[in-house]
Amino acid sequence: MHVRIEQFAFKAGMEAKGVVLLRDHLEFLAKVHGCLRAYVAAPVHGPTHIVYSEWETEAELDRLEATLRMNPAASSAFFGLMGIVQSPPHVARFEVLP
Repeated sequence: MHVRIEQFAFKAGMEAKGVVLLRDHLEFLAKVHGCLRAYVAAPVHGPTHIVYSEWETEAELDRLEATLRMNPAASSAFFGLMGIVQSPPHVARFEVLP
């Protein structure tokens, strides 16, 4: 299993709009073949929200990322977030160890 974590730090006053877009992005991820589950998490302390998703295989995660690069309209929410974050989101991938 593979995990993708996206971290978004919103500009001041943009949190409410950002959360709506994160939920839209989450709905998109949940429908992509190979996504086992996905969550949006709000910070306990600090400005960074995350989108956490689990994937059956690395190949399916590769396909997701290729889709996002080649077709910005695929998840319009992801690209909508770019105008309201402090800096580009940090995206990391992990392989879950047995």
